[in-house]
Amino acid sequence: MANKKDLGLGDNYQENEKRLFNKDGSFNVKKIGVLKGVRDIYIHLTEISWTKFIFILFGSYFFLNLVFAFIYFTIGVEYLMGAKTGSSMQDFMSCLYFSSQTFTTVGYGTISPTGIPVNLIASIEAMVGLLSFSLATGLLFGRFAKPNLKLKFSENILISPYGKSTDTALMFRVTNRRDTVLLETSAQVIATTSYQDKDGKMKRDYSRLELEIKEIKMFPSLWTVVHPIDEESLFAKHSFQELLNRNLEILVMIKSHDESYGRAVYARTSYKGNEVIENAKFKTSSLLNTEGELTLDIDTIGEFNKL
Repeated sequence: MANKKDLGLGDNYQENEKRLFNKDGSFNVKKIGVLKGVRDIYIHLTEISWTKFIFILFGSYFFLNLVFAFIYFTIGVEYLMGAKTGSSMQDFMSCLYFSSQTFTTVGYGTISPTGIPVNLIASIEAMVGLLSFSLATGLLFGRFAKPNLKLKFSENILISPYGKSTDTALMFRVTNRRDTVLLETSAQVIATTSYQDKDGKMKRDYSRLELEIKEIKMFPSLWTVVHPIDEESLFAKHSFQELLNRNLEILVMIKSHDESYGRAVYARTSYKGNEVIENAKFKTSSLLNTEGELTLDIDTIGEFNKL
C-alpha cells in the first residue's frame, strides 16, 4: 500500500517529470508569480553571484554620481567655487568630481557649492550617499554572514557487500569541502517511486531508508552513509529493475552545526536510478601520511570498483 506521507512535494507524478532535488540541492520547482528580482530586492542581492553583485554595486555608484553631476551641470558650474571650467567636458568633469566627493562625504574642500539650489542638491546627495553605503554594508554583511553548508557528495550511490557475505547495503559518501568544524551532523535518506493508484492515476510514494548511523557527533573527514538492505528495506521488497521502472529517486538531506557560523546549516542532493551502481565498492580515499596524519583526497571520494 502506498505511503501517504510526503515531503511537501505532493504525491502526483507525471511521466516527463524531472528529479525532485537537483544535484546542487535546489528544488526542481518553478513557481509563477513569485516575488523575485527588484520585488524582493534583499533576497535577490544576497543570492546572486558575486560577479553580478559587484557589478551592480559599482554600477549603481557611478550611475548615481552621473545623475547628480548632470544636475549640477544643468544648474551651472559657476555655482561650484574652485571648479575648473573651460570646455563643456571640463565643466561636466568638475561637476562629476564634486558629485563623487559629496556622495562619499569626503569633501576635499577644493570645490564648494554656493547658492541655495546647489547646496540643496548637495545636501540631498550626501543623504543618498550615506543611505547607499549603509545599504551596501548591510548587503555585504548579509552575504558574508549567510550560513551555508559546502558538502561534496559522491557522484553515485552504490549497492555494495555489507556485513555477512550475503548481505548488501546502499551507501554513498559525503565530506565537507571547507576546512571548518562540523558537529552534530545528521542524515535523512528517502526513496521516492511512482505507482498507479486504483483510479489509474500516477502517484508518488515515499519510503524512509533507515541508516546504520543516522548522526555523527564530529565530522572532520569522510562519512560513508549506509542503508543496510534488510527484509524491511524497499530494496528487499522490490527488485532493483522494478524500482528503476518505478522512476526511483533517492533524496538526501544533511543537517549540521557549523562552529564558524554558530548555527545549523543544511545541504541536499539526490540520486536518480541511473546513478545507483550495483555490485560496486568505493575505493580508499583516506590514508596516513609519513607524519601519522590522516590525509583525505576530496576529489576521489566517489571513485569505485565494480565487483
